[in-house]
This record gives sequence, C-alpha cells and structure tokens, in this order.
Amino acid sequence: MARADSGKLRVTLWPQAYAVARLRAVPVGLPLDPDGPPVAVLVGGGEVSLLAPEEVLDRPDVEAEHVSRGWRAITLDLVLPLDTVGVMATIGRALADVGVPVMVLSSHDTDHFLVPGDLLGRALAALGQTRLDRILRSPK
Repeated sequence: MARADSGKLRVTLWPQAYAVARLRAVPVGLPLDPDGPPVAVLVGGGEVSLLAPEEVLDRPDVEAEHVSRGWRAITLDLVLPLDTVGVMATIGRALADVGVPVMVLSSHDTDHFLVPGDLLGRALAALGQTRLDRILRSPK
C-alpha cells in the first residue's frame, strides 16, 4: 500500500482494484484479515453488498447479481473519535468539487472510501488540498 502525505491529510492508497457488488446471499468464508485491505459486507434493506478487492469477487462461492469494478480504496491515516464532526463532509465536498464520486466506509477507528480508478489522480490531488486541521482542533 502507498502512503501519501500532503502535510495536511495522510492517506493510504491500497494497491488492489476494488469491486462493489450486490450479492445473492451472505458470503461465507471470505478472506478477512484485520491487517489486510478493507473488506465490507453490508446486509439489510433487502440486499447484501460486498465492497472488496476484485479478486474476492472472483471466488466461486461469491454469487454476485451485479458488479461494478475498477474502484480504488483510500484509508485515512488517523483514528478519529466517534463524535468527530465534519471530516467526511469535508472530504466529500473536496471530491464533489472536482467531480469524483465516493463511497464511504467507516469502521470504529478508521474511515475508508472508494473512488473510481480512472479518477484516482483527480481524487488524490483534491485530497492533497484538503485541510482538516480546523475541524480536528475545533471544540465539541
């Protein structure tokens, strides 16, 4: 994984291409590793979705109804308290301003997001200009 540091916002760019899929059933036996690339299974609202490196979707036990490939995963290199306000809004605004769609995944300690691979350069440039210092230092 590559780390980018603009002096303002540090991110990790995962090397794998990602896919977003709607599945027929909840997958069993996915290769999950807390130190590996982010993987998310979302179940509810009448659907099962998987956001994972593309090779996970190529497993024979993963039955996908629809797959969107070619996404790239970026992880924020900071742990945020759960009551932090405005970080993802700031990042989302920066990406929207340059026409980059984003899918956000938040875990207990870390935020990850997916951007289309063909817009990765534009996304990283926008993130390099993002200033979070005011948000992270603001009183609650």
